[in-house]
Amino acid sequence: VDGRRRHIVRALSGLHYHAEIYELTAAQLRPLGIKCRVVGGGRINKNSSTKTIDVYGYSKTFGRAPGCNQHAADIIRHSIPSDFDV
Repeated sequence: VDGRRRHIVRALSGLHYHAEIYELTAAQLRPLGIKCRVVGGGRINKNSSTKTIDVYGYSKTFGRAPGCNQHAADIIRHSIPSDFDV
């Protein structure tokens, strides 16, 4: 790994808690030699029929990082089809 930092946003169907998503993500990244940590949390609601994605709230386990929801929305906005409103 080259030492660069990246932010990722994950919302996984069937997993309801931030700690569950983190543990699964960490387990997937560990064999690749990638370390990860949580910098904050929130909720993501995707509505395919209205083509909207809402990012809101915070994690009771990991707390709220300043600007976390806006940063997550920006990452999502650049990673999805442009016909969705984030």
